Amino acid sequence: MRFGIFLIILGAGMAFYSYSLPIYNDEASFIKGISQIGDIDAAQHFYTIQDQYLTAKYVLQDYSICAFLAGVISIFIAAIGFHNLKSPSNISSLLTIGVVALGTSILAYYGDSLLNLSRNLSPPWSPLEVLGTDTLKKPLYFLIAWLVLHCIVLRKDFQLGKRFRDFSLDYIAIGLLSSTLLTGGFTVITIIGGQPIYVVPALLWFYFHLSLLAGKQSALRME
Repeated sequence: MRFGIFLIILGAGMAFYSYSLPIYNDEASFIKGISQIGDIDAAQHFYTIQDQYLTAKYVLQDYSICAFLAGVISIFIAAIGFHNLKSPSNISSLLTIGVVALGTSILAYYGDSLLNLSRNLSPPWSPLEVLGTDTLKKPLYFLIAWLVLHCIVLRKDFQLGKRFRDFSLDYIAIGLLSSTLLTGGFTVITIIGGQPIYVVPALLWFYFHLSLLAGKQSALRME
């Protein structure tokens, strides 16, 4: 609980400090530098010059949100009790989590493009554009296929409402273990890597896969 409160306070501190920073430490020199860029490897030169003058403003903003979310998660787990964490008690709740994870993933992907657009850190001759419907279709179809594929395990030999503390390495479903580790790793990367917009969908996917793994393993142990 205390650690969660510390993370929230740390996130608030980073957020307040980040808003006091300018985007560039010397904007006039930055503008002068990019005005002298030639036609060869223009984008590379632009980002090289930008790195020289860009402050930690946006990095601190991103990490402040990550710290806040990590703090909230820590407090939530401490309040429930780590040993009391378990999978949903009915199929509809589990499926809802999967669908919400899918929806928030697409929203995060779209929102990430809007965030990058609002920060305006791309070369002026090659501005970013809002993602169109055709661009969003590919990740949407992939995630739908991913969700349906993993829901196949619900057809038989599956138990609900299983506590995660009972998890062991016996009777492991290798496929589900792999996808659970993948989503868990992605969750850690979003927090440590300062990608707050993807933290919630990553957590939902991790909980969804962990629930599938726990339910399938419990069923296999009963055989």
